[in-house]
Amino acid sequence: MVKRVVAVALVLAIVLALVPSMRLAVLRSVGGVLLVSDPVDSADVGVMTESGEADEIEVSELYQRRVFPRVLVLAPSPTAVDLELTKRGVHLDDPTLTKLRQLGVPAAAITTLDAGEGGTSDSASALADWVRGHPSRVLVVISPTHARRYRRTLLRLWPEGVPPPHVTWSHHALFRSEDWWRSRRTLRDGLFELQKLAWDCLTHPW
Repeated sequence: MVKRVVAVALVLAIVLALVPSMRLAVLRSVGGVLLVSDPVDSADVGVMTESGEADEIEVSELYQRRVFPRVLVLAPSPTAVDLELTKRGVHLDDPTLTKLRQLGVPAAAITTLDAGEGGTSDSASALADWVRGHPSRVLVVISPTHARRYRRTLLRLWPEGVPPPHVTWSHHALFRSEDWWRSRRTLRDGLFELQKLAWDCLTHPW
């Protein structure tokens, strides 16, 4: 995987500089490096983080299709500001939970799991620890740009004896491999995640 990422980066730089007519094909290939989607089979629980884009839509559709009977939301721990607001009687509805409920996922089917600071390592560790205590078939819905790196992180942490997690991405997200460079927002997200994926491959070459 490391060689693939490095090779893609080199080819991208050379081709974009020398062969303008091949830019579209190369850019599409580069965008596709980020995407990964395992088979969407029946699972015991669907999982999402609170940082994804349009993940609630994908999760609600899969729930309605009865791919899984319950949803686990990996939520960041409250910050000092959150705790102070609560102390002062301020209550804000969680936007992710609100969206899920309004999209047809009943509150009784949703569980929230503390995911530390909510980053890739923290949320993946929290999920792996939860599965260790609740062996389950897991389907994780994540943003397209984050899918491959998140799956790599999960597989490194996943407990033995539990079915490996399946990871898919939200098809309602703005990022698409065929035109990701045309929007400033998706271009920024794509380049940022390509850098992080390359670093992940260099530090965990398997």
